[in-house]
Amino acid sequence: MKSNFILGMCLLFLVQYFVRSEWLQLILAVCAVIAFMGSVLRARTVPRIFSVLMFASGIALTAWKGQGIEAAAQGIVSNLPLLTLLVLVPLLSIPFKMGGFFDSILAYLKRYRNSPRKMFMGITGVLFFLGPILNLGSIRIVHDLLKDFRLNAAFLSKAYLIGFSTTILWSPYYAAVGVTLLYLNVSIGDYMAYGFGLAVLFLVAGNVMLGMWARKRDLETDDESGAGITAADRKRMKQLPVIIFSLMLVAIAAESLTQWSMLVLVSLLALLFPLLWVSVSKQWGLLKNHVVEYRNKSVPVMDNEIMMYISAGFFGQSLRDTSFGEGIGLFMTKLAEISFLWFALFILVAMVCVTFVGIHQVVFVTVFATQMDPAALGTTKEILAIVIMLAWSASSVLSPVNPINLLVSGLVKRSSIQIGLRDNGLYLALVSAMGIAILTIFH
Repeated sequence: MKSNFILGMCLLFLVQYFVRSEWLQLILAVCAVIAFMGSVLRARTVPRIFSVLMFASGIALTAWKGQGIEAAAQGIVSNLPLLTLLVLVPLLSIPFKMGGFFDSILAYLKRYRNSPRKMFMGITGVLFFLGPILNLGSIRIVHDLLKDFRLNAAFLSKAYLIGFSTTILWSPYYAAVGVTLLYLNVSIGDYMAYGFGLAVLFLVAGNVMLGMWARKRDLETDDESGAGITAADRKRMKQLPVIIFSLMLVAIAAESLTQWSMLVLVSLLALLFPLLWVSVSKQWGLLKNHVVEYRNKSVPVMDNEIMMYISAGFFGQSLRDTSFGEGIGLFMTKLAEISFLWFALFILVAMVCVTFVGIHQVVFVTVFATQMDPAALGTTKEILAIVIMLAWSASSVLSPVNPINLLVSGLVKRSSIQIGLRDNGLYLALVSAMGIAILTIFH
């Protein structure tokens, strides 16, 4: 019942986006409040506390400013585009499951099971391309493929976190990019050159560092075999990057032509891509089974995200035109006037600190991005966006309570602090320094 309600709310949002009806917005706000309340008891303790405080603050600030129900409703639904994206994007994985692409990925990874450097390159490459489509599910899928390989735990934590953290920087199908571009009003076409460029650079840096790490531990061997790779596997692996890049290009082109929100476009593609796939393959029964599995397993585990996104959006919007919000904007402007380098470092360090105590990055971005003016900061919207995404990526790896860190920690059986600081701390320090230096030069 709850999954059907959440999916219905997301579909209603897509309708309201095009209809632009005030009464539909009020209905959506009521649905969002119901979804928020329904997630309170199931969410983790820290997200629950911060979400309830932000929602209550949003109500208090809206009332203090003398605004009515319409303003409150607008604030409550402000992050529904992001929530809709988060809920619907897992549907994109269904065609890949139906097409046998994951089996072909496994066949190729088996080929490099005795070559850590090439295995690392394979894992990070797979996560780089599948992460934007499958979100955290990509790590689970890759780990399931590798469960019989008995790979070193530190090796896996490096591969999973380096590979996935790069996707956070660039993909329009990833919620982090979507919310940042939404609040800064940045086109994905304008942003992509920065995001994709840095992501590729960081991916290469991670593989180079792994090569040095592997040689120090004498992990490298030359035993490779192409056994088990069929002609069908080769065909699928050639098709996979073409399909993924086609999805990216369709989203970018559609945004340019329609001027619709990228979050809405990606959500629509998540609905249309499985239908297009099955209209060609004619596997309607298999599609139904996958959709039922998605509804029963993927949607019910999003309580933390539902609470955080709805409350953060409401709180961020309610801060507009308040002395506190203006104070944030003034502080950031003064800091940027002193030095853009100090400004970028503050964003990085502040986001890492707040995520360390359990506050989701969407809270930080919603509060700060809604109060910052790129022109007043002396930079462009695109540079500001990539600074935020660099901080988001680093904090996702380092924070011991971030879902990405916790997932990998559970899979490789190492503590969150170990996989964040010990296994990936040097890598993060290097790429963060590289990224900030490059952005300072471009700025």
